[in-house]
Amino acid sequence: MKPELDKKIDAALRRLAHVQPEAGMEERMRANLEREWALRQKSPAVRLRKFFFAQRLAFATAAMLAGCAVMVVGSVEHSRQRALEGGMPPVGVHLGAPESGVGAASGARISPEPIVAPEKNHARSERKAVSGRATVQKDAHKPTGVAVPQSRQE
Repeated sequence: MKPELDKKIDAALRRLAHVQPEAGMEERMRANLEREWALRQKSPAVRLRKFFFAQRLAFATAAMLAGCAVMVVGSVEHSRQRALEGGMPPVGVHLGAPESGVGAASGARISPEPIVAPEKNHARSERKAVSGRATVQKDAHKPTGVAVPQSRQE
């Protein structure tokens, strides 16, 4: 920049540095802001928005509760209808298909008749621990095709 322009800018800044605002300027600004706020509060749009705020909140809450109630009632009715139609088992009971030979490991198996506990046989195979290792007795009942590791007899 030119030196003359620098001198003019410096002189203007020195004059502004010593300028004090007129007395009562803060009060006048506050009064102007309060007057503007009061005028806005009297406008129909602001008054209508304030009036409907509580109603909107109540309507949204009521709609949410009604939706939840409809979902719960619908779910319960649907479960009841499924249980009544076609003799299907209640929800949560999973039965494997007997013809496939494969069923869910976690599925509930409902026996058609009471199961009597065997007198001697405890299970398909009887296990006992020998020196920290499980062994299977040679004469234990095992289904054909079940691989059992050879046990050391001590």
